[in-house]
Amino acid sequence: MDTDYLTRMTYDCLIYADDATDVLKSELGAACKEFKDEDKYLAAILEHVIEIEEDPKDYLDSWSLLGQTDIKAFKKKIQRLKKHIQETMQTPLKDRGKPRW
Repeated sequence: MDTDYLTRMTYDCLIYADDATDVLKSELGAACKEFKDEDKYLAAILEHVIEIEEDPKDYLDSWSLLGQTDIKAFKKKIQRLKKHIQETMQTPLKDRGKPRW
């Protein structure tokens, strides 16, 4: 699947991810190609975001971002992203909005 085919709500996950860090946006965007189904993609990125939420310092350190990131703000952004992914997963596909492109 390509990000061009994501529904609006699912594509917004990338916008939330970019707000946290552009690296996360890139990771989630690249992961899209591994899935043929939007729901499976959402489940996978939710799992990844939960892992980040559990140890944000390790995630940031792995990308050499720890020293330049406000941990408290990053955690809040990750929580907002997680909540949006969960809300998207609970929304029927037909109600998530047409792809942006």
